[in-house]
Amino acid sequence: MNSIGSILASARKAKKLSQPELSAELKKLGINKSHKSVSAWEKGLAEPNFATLMALSKILGITDIYDRYYGDTPEHPYTLLNEEGKAKADEYIELLVDSGRYAKHTAEIIEFISREVKLFYLPASAGPGEFLETSDDFEMVSLPQDAPADTDFMIRIQGDSMEPQFMNGQIVYVKQQESVENSEIGIFGLDGKSYIKKMRSTPDGNFLISLNPKYEPIPINNDSSFKVFGKVLQ
Repeated sequence: MNSIGSILASARKAKKLSQPELSAELKKLGINKSHKSVSAWEKGLAEPNFATLMALSKILGITDIYDRYYGDTPEHPYTLLNEEGKAKADEYIELLVDSGRYAKHTAEIIEFISREVKLFYLPASAGPGEFLETSDDFEMVSLPQDAPADTDFMIRIQGDSMEPQFMNGQIVYVKQQESVENSEIGIFGLDGKSYIKKMRSTPDGNFLISLNPKYEPIPINNDSSFKVFGKVLQ
């Protein structure tokens, strides 16, 4: 059985670190121990606590502290092999890793950064419509995690003209832009009213189309006051 001190001293020298340098590395991990403490550990006059020992192992690259201390890990297959056998086992493990077929799957942690967008109180009517253009009747709310990333504002719809895709009272996500493509659904201002509709351009003119067939298309005339507030994302 080797002493903790001899293990630390050997690993430190292999890393070509002085005792003060090792002390400085510990401080980076939030462990304030002077080089005198390092010297005491290596001489066997004291031993680091568990947390400090783990930090030392990380800094010094000691991945087999049990083996170094006791000699062999109980029930580990390596204990049945000589040095040549251990080397061959390491070579085979390296081949398995390099193949990529046996890589350990780890969950990727994706940080979600919340941001706030406007939620308008005045609904975009899926029926008669309400005026929206200069409205300051809104609140800032946190964008839900499952919302489209390019959402600029949210608005609640009213009426049944966009059923079955959009229901009365549903909140939709909108990307603010000044135009939409033909057949895209958007939020529009027409003659002082706001609508959620599908844009339809035909040889006979431009229209706002409801998804509910009981509603007639709304024509956009040349003398109409018309504005695109944005494209509906969901």
